[in-house]
Amino acid sequence: MLTFQEVILRLQRYWADQGTLIWQPYSEKVGAGTMNPATILRVLGPEPWNVAYVEPSYRPDDGRYGDNPNRMQMHTQFQVILKPDPGDPQERYLRSLEVLGIVRDEHDIRFVEDNWESPALGAWGLGWEVWLDGQEITQFTYFQQAGGVTLEVPAVEITYGLERIVMYLQNVHSVWEIAWDEHHTYGEILRDQEVDYCRYGFELADIDRLRQMYELFEQEAREALAQQLAVPALDYILRCSHTFNLLDARGTVGVTERAVFFKRMRGLTRQVAEAYLAQREAAGFPWRERGGLESSASGKGTLMHLPLHESPSLTPSPAQGHAPFVFEIGTEELPAAHLSAALAQLREFVPASLDEARLAYGALHIWGTPRRLAVAVDEMRLTQPDDERVVKGPPARVAFDQDGQPTRAAQGFAKSQGVPVASLQVAEIGGGQYVVARKQLPGRPAAEVLAELLPTWIARLHFPRSMRWNESGVAFSRPLRWLVALLGDREIAFSYAGVHSGRITRGPRPAGSPEIALASAADYPGVLESYGVLVAPAARREAIQRLAQAQAETVGGHIPDDPALLEEVTNLVEVPAALLGAFEARYLTLPQDLLIAVMKKHQRYFPVLNARGQIMAHFITIRNGSAEHLEKVRQGNEDVIRARYADAEYFYNQDSRHPLEFYVPQLEKLTFQAKLGSMLDKTRRLEQLAPWVGAQLHLEDAAMRHLERAAHLAKADLATSMVVEMTSLQGIMGREYAKRSGEPQPVAQAIAEQYLPTSAGGALPASEAGIALALADRLDTLAGLFAVGLAPTGSADPYGLRRAAAGVVQILLGHNLRFPVRDALAQAGRQLPFPLTDEALDAVAEFVRGRLRVSLRDAGLAYDVVDAVLAVRGDDPAWAYQTAQQLSEWVSREDWPLLLDNYARCVRITRDQPRTQLQEAQLREPAELALYGALQEAEAHLTPDSEVTAFLEELSALVPHIQRFFDEVLVMAKDSALREARLALLWRISRLAEGIVDLRKLEGF
Repeated sequence: MLTFQEVILRLQRYWADQGTLIWQPYSEKVGAGTMNPATILRVLGPEPWNVAYVEPSYRPDDGRYGDNPNRMQMHTQFQVILKPDPGDPQERYLRSLEVLGIVRDEHDIRFVEDNWESPALGAWGLGWEVWLDGQEITQFTYFQQAGGVTLEVPAVEITYGLERIVMYLQNVHSVWEIAWDEHHTYGEILRDQEVDYCRYGFELADIDRLRQMYELFEQEAREALAQQLAVPALDYILRCSHTFNLLDARGTVGVTERAVFFKRMRGLTRQVAEAYLAQREAAGFPWRERGGLESSASGKGTLMHLPLHESPSLTPSPAQGHAPFVFEIGTEELPAAHLSAALAQLREFVPASLDEARLAYGALHIWGTPRRLAVAVDEMRLTQPDDERVVKGPPARVAFDQDGQPTRAAQGFAKSQGVPVASLQVAEIGGGQYVVARKQLPGRPAAEVLAELLPTWIARLHFPRSMRWNESGVAFSRPLRWLVALLGDREIAFSYAGVHSGRITRGPRPAGSPEIALASAADYPGVLESYGVLVAPAARREAIQRLAQAQAETVGGHIPDDPALLEEVTNLVEVPAALLGAFEARYLTLPQDLLIAVMKKHQRYFPVLNARGQIMAHFITIRNGSAEHLEKVRQGNEDVIRARYADAEYFYNQDSRHPLEFYVPQLEKLTFQAKLGSMLDKTRRLEQLAPWVGAQLHLEDAAMRHLERAAHLAKADLATSMVVEMTSLQGIMGREYAKRSGEPQPVAQAIAEQYLPTSAGGALPASEAGIALALADRLDTLAGLFAVGLAPTGSADPYGLRRAAAGVVQILLGHNLRFPVRDALAQAGRQLPFPLTDEALDAVAEFVRGRLRVSLRDAGLAYDVVDAVLAVRGDDPAWAYQTAQQLSEWVSREDWPLLLDNYARCVRITRDQPRTQLQEAQLREPAELALYGALQEAEAHLTPDSEVTAFLEELSALVPHIQRFFDEVLVMAKDSALREARLALLWRISRLAEGIVDLRKLEGF
């Protein structure tokens, strides 16, 4: 059995053998190994730097008085920095685990997206958590910035969580049981210290003195910086950071104050970084030429061909006219959402790109796993067809003189197109005569065209956040490590981001990522499947669902339908294997939504439900690897969920010591938005707005009382420990804590329902109080953020306002509720501490109409029908939807063109005429008198609130009279009084649609 100290020694020896310098822990309290100057400063500048060191790390808020099996305020990290990227940092890391006895094919070792940021240090990077059988054991990051300075050379940071690794190695369930050496346990050495630190941090630390110390430490940092003393200044920033962490653990730092603290520390750290860089530059960056770790050369790979026992020679394919094609982009593990986005982009632009390049192809496949994006074609023509291109030149009158001789304009055009002047022709284009050049384009070999095309495909892929990782400066979701491009058995040669294409792909990580040389493009999916890799996402998704359901059925359960979770898990593995795990039944006393949320958010497990829909003490996880050694993997995952639920139980019990009402005043510490105040301020606005919304929805007295109470408690759970730890539980925990506090069931239900729907097509709030509270919450958010100028721009929507507006629309449509949205936004604006101007009100009302437009179009309604309705009834979504449905039925009728044309004649002829009052005495002709009588009858039956069907029925009755009128009456009579009377009559007809629909928006008007 490896002891704690032997693990440290082995890691030090391993990384020293790799070529890293072995550093020591720093003398200051740090929150993570990143804060040691060996990282935060040494990653700056152009010099290579490879280092490894142990670092005790202090995070007071993580203390649990020694009661949690793997959560404590002081833990031990092992930090590695590799600068520059050696080309294979993940493989080096995995080999370091093997030095500790962790064999990759016996476990589920996974790289799961984790984008790291330190607001205090002005540092951020992209990377992963590394999971060992479900337990996070390492943070693996490509640094992009440190000290507020963009890194000239990105650095790889590997941070091992030593306690978690050793707990696994020693098969103990608590950090306190770890054997430090042959004689002492971790608990014997550190548990008393841990409890003392928790007592100090949570109970005894004097808040006033801590604030004074922070100010003094900050002053000392500034003094050191004034003398360009970079590391001494950093020491005092680290003291500021630890002091802030103590204040935070005492619960005295609100969101706004937190941001101010971070800004102050970040500003100082930026100055330290600049001072350090100035020192290195003055020294001439003396290590610049020393080089980093030696990169591992890629081999030729093991030749694989189907059938797998054959190994044909790699001779060029005979000229058969077509061949299979495959293009694979090999990466380090893509985030699940990035994989979905990349596949969608490839599906969109690859066919168009091939068509534009005149490359004929057969069945096209877009495949992908966390480590590869692939485009495969069953058959592709080996050459382009010949083509003729007509290029438009100058006008013929400019290209030729009066004698028909070419001018300099013609000569220059011919030269630019590479054709003889004599070959120029004149053609009619757009009604004019122009010179054209007809260029014959002989077909090029497909391999040649693809060599130019494939790099552009990679470059066209874009992601929400991309990283740099090497000297090429190219940005991508995660580092590119290999490229495969084959047409038949022929390699298509090109380079991108320093990676050269070829025929070598890589097998799955559990198998050691073996290099595999493909003999032919046709072999690609089969060769990978021989290693268990399912490259087609649809096939992988189906397999995961089937395997998970089969495991659940072994204990008489089933997995609930959860497309989002299934999609994410599909994108996290490429070799799926399902296993059934269990947890202690005592945790079933916790709220079911809490148990499921912990499973899904933290572990991506599938819950197992019984026939009544109740959660069972089991879970399903999908391993990335074979079905061997599942007992080891199961044990690790069960240990993880046990620790997760122990933490959840701790938070739940802590929160439940007080009624939900207790947490309302604490909302003052949580900022909603700087100009709009705290979450307590938002609560006060909801207390005013929610009853107004309830009145519009005609709530009865009992429902109104429940709404008022729910509005008061709506945001209280945001101040509880559980929701601070897991924000996705907001509302859900509010409901549970409201029940425990004795609140009426409708109040508890409304607190949970205020956040519904959470997605398009998601469940809607069902109770009256829940509906009103959900609307009020969104209306306050929309009005407030538009008032302070934070409307979404382009694709950026950091406050989720599109989702908020869509939620308003979904609720009103789903429950068919008449509701004045613009008036409600104006009412919300009256509660704001910042004025909602008329311009802002117009903008936010139009914004909600935009979401309504999307909903109506998604419902299959024609764009012109939608526009005609929204122009008049866009502020009442349910009424607009009903109107649009009715109008759609009329538009599809055979007599619709006649109806619309007659109405349009009335509108067009009065459009540019002054509005006058109808003088009835001027009407004398039988046709105009008949029309006037029919109009009066229609007006008697219609109001601006009439259904569109009622309006169109009345209009239909007017059609014969309108037709007769235009046939027998001269509207624009010479007599002005008569002309004005006839125009006024027609204007009255056009006004019939006011408040109902704007038919001018329809096609054919």
